Amino acid sequence: MPRYSRDREASVRITDHIADSKMSSLQIRAVVISIVLVVLDGYDVALTSFSAPYLERGLAVSKTELGLVMSGALIGMLVGSIVVAPLADRIGRRKMGVIGASTIAIGMFIGPFASAELGTGLLVVSRIVTGIGVGALVSVVGVILSEYTNKRVYPFVMAVYAAAINIGGLLGSTIVGPMLAEHGWQLGWWVGFILSAIAAVATFLLLPESLTWLAAGRHRDSLPRLNGILTKMGQPAMSALPETQTVTVVKARGALRTVFTGRLGVHTLLMIVGYVAYMVSFYFMTNWAPASVASANADPALAPQLVAAFSLGGIVGNVVFGLLGNRINLRILTPIFLVFATVTLAAFGVIGPAMPTAWWALFVASFFVCSGTAGFYAIVPKLYPTLARSTGYGIVIGAGRFGGIAAPILGGAVFDAGWGMGVAFTVFSIPMLVAGVFILVLHADTKRIAAREAAAPVATAA
Repeated sequence: MPRYSRDREASVRITDHIADSKMSSLQIRAVVISIVLVVLDGYDVALTSFSAPYLERGLAVSKTELGLVMSGALIGMLVGSIVVAPLADRIGRRKMGVIGASTIAIGMFIGPFASAELGTGLLVVSRIVTGIGVGALVSVVGVILSEYTNKRVYPFVMAVYAAAINIGGLLGSTIVGPMLAEHGWQLGWWVGFILSAIAAVATFLLLPESLTWLAAGRHRDSLPRLNGILTKMGQPAMSALPETQTVTVVKARGALRTVFTGRLGVHTLLMIVGYVAYMVSFYFMTNWAPASVASANADPALAPQLVAAFSLGGIVGNVVFGLLGNRINLRILTPIFLVFATVTLAAFGVIGPAMPTAWWALFVASFFVCSGTAGFYAIVPKLYPTLARSTGYGIVIGAGRFGGIAAPILGGAVFDAGWGMGVAFTVFSIPMLVAGVFILVLHADTKRIAAREAAAPVATAA
């Protein structure tokens, strides 16, 4: 583990027993609720993909305008991850989860009121508001999972966490997608509104607070609340909250300054650049692979089928990635998967839109591409100390949305300019190689730090 595992002093006294203990019912509940929230995120991410042909016809928009609608959610995720999510380090991660799910519900409610007469403006606003909620949720859920999962199942749980995005897309494309031809694209937004409202209530009632956030003592009742959760988990109670050097330093500096200071700041920048590059490829594939095949075949009904291929491939890939992650260092495994992702995504474009070949090509590409999400989600939270974890995680994941925002717009522009699938998907697969390189650089630097710290006690003793 890198240096920052030692820096997490405030959480070590709480989570050292949890890491080696059997998962309690409360921990399982926390994991299940968190995964359900990510399934909701996945539905939102896939919504414009499987409804794109119906939006294009119903609102009479070009592919470039459609790309702006697709990017609306990414703009909101950027704001949610960078501006809203860090507030979780102050108000609590459970409360931020409720706010995030409620914000998604509001955004979904706005969408169906868009029309051809009003243009795409209202729909873009809907996507931005929904994206803010998703951005707030992603960073909170990742932190909760990292704290309530024992080390034996952690890589697998984080892989399921990433696969949950694909599960949401699969459910949306196979259940809601076929209904859009008869009921209109608005149905997708009404379903999202109902699901997110239920999720907000479930989060309020069932999701426990972050253990390390309570241990940091943000409120006077932090200790009894913490001990109440520990008791339900079968863990020993604490007589006092730990006031460690790391907690003191973060409180003095502030979470934002901590994230960008020293070697931790270097690691933050490495992950930002890597995740931005990965998001360019991921969201180009997510938004334009189904739409390209449907458009080439002049059959809107193919879009939900391609989203299903993408979702199924991602689910299988993430599960396999999680199983391998128990045996192989994630900072080595993730770049390996990203190399295969680059090759298979380019191959999807070269193979072309003929069905069912395109369906299977997208399935294979998604198998490798979506595992990159699991890799980043598992690697990034472990970099940061307790009081800066939501801030650091939110900044990295949020900054990645710049790549996600650019991808649908650039995709619409290049297709309007006459690019073929082969050229477009080959060019947009290359950023995943860049992401893999930056993860390897992070791995090499953390190994150097670990070796230096291991040698320090020996030198001191001598």
